Amino acid sequence: MINAAETQPPKLTVGRIINAAETIPPGSAHQDGQSIVLSAGESVADSYVINHLMDKQGKQSNVYLAKKWGKSYVIKIYHNGWHPSNQMQSFLTSVRHPNIAHVIECGDYAGNYYEIYDYYSEGTLEEAGALSSAHIQNVIVPSINEGLHELHRNGIVHCDIKPSNLFYADNGERVVIGDCGISGYTNSNGKLVDAVRGTPEYAPRVRALLWSAAMSPAYDYGSFGLVLCKAVLGHSIFEGMSVEEISKAWEAGLELPSQITGRLGVLIKGLLNEDEDQRWGYQQVKRWCEGEYMRPTNRSIYSRAKKENQKKPLIFGRFDGQTITVSTLHQLEQAIKNHWSQATRIVKRRELVEFVRQFDKSLTDKVRELALYQDTDTAVFKLLMYIEDDPQQIFYCGKDYGTLADFVGQLSTGKDEIAKKFLSTGMLVFYLRYNDYEQAQVDKLEQLIRRNGSNDMSSISTICFALQGKKSIDVFGESIESLDDLIPILCKCSVEEIDGLLQDDHFIAWLNRLGFEKEMKRMKETFG
Repeated sequence: MINAAETQPPKLTVGRIINAAETIPPGSAHQDGQSIVLSAGESVADSYVINHLMDKQGKQSNVYLAKKWGKSYVIKIYHNGWHPSNQMQSFLTSVRHPNIAHVIECGDYAGNYYEIYDYYSEGTLEEAGALSSAHIQNVIVPSINEGLHELHRNGIVHCDIKPSNLFYADNGERVVIGDCGISGYTNSNGKLVDAVRGTPEYAPRVRALLWSAAMSPAYDYGSFGLVLCKAVLGHSIFEGMSVEEISKAWEAGLELPSQITGRLGVLIKGLLNEDEDQRWGYQQVKRWCEGEYMRPTNRSIYSRAKKENQKKPLIFGRFDGQTITVSTLHQLEQAIKNHWSQATRIVKRRELVEFVRQFDKSLTDKVRELALYQDTDTAVFKLLMYIEDDPQQIFYCGKDYGTLADFVGQLSTGKDEIAKKFLSTGMLVFYLRYNDYEQAQVDKLEQLIRRNGSNDMSSISTICFALQGKKSIDVFGESIESLDDLIPILCKCSVEEIDGLLQDDHFIAWLNRLGFEKEMKRMKETFG
């Protein structure tokens, strides 16, 4: 097993057989592979005027900033003899996808092949630093996923997905995949068999034979996972490591930093699965973007799967004369839900840490910290969130509240003391942050709870509506999304029913969510 760029292939010779769809290198020994150097003011393709040489230079080309009629463009001048294949050239000039850089013009300049692209002045993910979970979830992930899907459905493996090749557009609301310089086309088996490609910090492990490897779309998705690590942390997880150190990190079993948690952690684990057959691809990432909860298998190509009976079980407790022992995280989850009081004692035990470590080493420190909590209900809820199959469900103090919407509905009655405790102890905010809900809204909710507790259910419900992106509500058994839907229902109701509806915090929150505060006031004046 080798990492991309861990070893270098033999130098190219005239007789080398190459993939007809990859970027073609110089074909004769006398060519030195150097490009001409353009000066400011020179014109390419008649009307593109060179401004300056950009920082990003590569083995294949030099990149310049140029202008045409006041608009900025990027011109990529390939070194002597290098040029894309006709197939790749045709794709890059014809593609019209919002997440793939399009070649506006191409041709020959002084014996060198050139390509002209739009200039993305908003920079790249390399320059962006650490990003919010909401931005990663709403912009970064869907943009890259759709761009990769377009490449892969056209038979192309990019081979160098990394932050510096991912450009911002539309005021940071879209990401564009660029620089297909080392991309190639797959064969009939869906593989690109060639010299190992990519940048070590953002290259997944691949199976290699001598100097070659079979790279598939899964290769790009492995790089995608490493890019997301950088987006969360602000730096590569292999920052400052040599190629040899990166290789050893993979072989030792890659562990994600503790900052990578929640739904993003689940996604990244799916993308970094070392078994390409189990690694997440377009469909899994798309389902993740749509809010579906998924748990990836965590399989390494270096370790053999351990038999279940090799793991040491945890004695959970004794009930009705029987001892309950759990052997999996799912069994632990069920035991906690069936015996909450016993779980408040289990979180204090060292054996719990050792048990969880057998299944997920990244949880070790988190579970160990739970023993220090004075509020054991808080400790148990956090433990559940760490191990639960579906952390979108709220189960607290032995009570199943279902989804966030169900919980808010129960809380808004004002009669559920357990729901109030979940709110006041900060568990609702923890739940929202763990599941990567929109940060600004969660911050606003946290401030509101600290200031008013559960005394302002209308505002709390409104924020929760916004967090879920909901526009519908059930009114007298019917689902509605607008005031137009509401009016026919109100026409059938008595004054007492309407008055009760206007006192319902959930209904008030729905109106506020849609921006109908004025209408609410008028309705209260009419029926008050």
